[in-house]
Amino acid sequence: MQIGDHWGLWWGNRQIASVQPTAQGIRVVLSCRKLWQDKQVRAGSIDQGKRYAERWCAVRVLEGVPMKEAVAQLVGVPPAPPAKPKRKPLETPQERRLREALKALPLTDPKLTPRT
Repeated sequence: MQIGDHWGLWWGNRQIASVQPTAQGIRVVLSCRKLWQDKQVRAGSIDQGKRYAERWCAVRVLEGVPMKEAVAQLVGVPPAPPAKPKRKPLETPQERRLREALKALPLTDPKLTPRT
């Protein structure tokens, strides 16, 4: 949730992370452990602080769930489907030309016959 310059991550009616700019840089406060244990770290940018907070909290709040799925659940975005593997073309032009050139050669040694 974005409020002005302050960004907060909420879980179970409680703010578990906040990212805010300060005079010294970006401050990230993580409150995932217990109410009295806060972790404060610095980040290079607000986006870096958001990513760090999302991952850190997701691992602690949703134990046993893979990190990508845990972050997707925590943020409320469905995980992206896995990418389809790219198919290799059946035959490249270079392979075709080589096969045709080998067929045109007169072969005297039976060991040198081209594979089909």
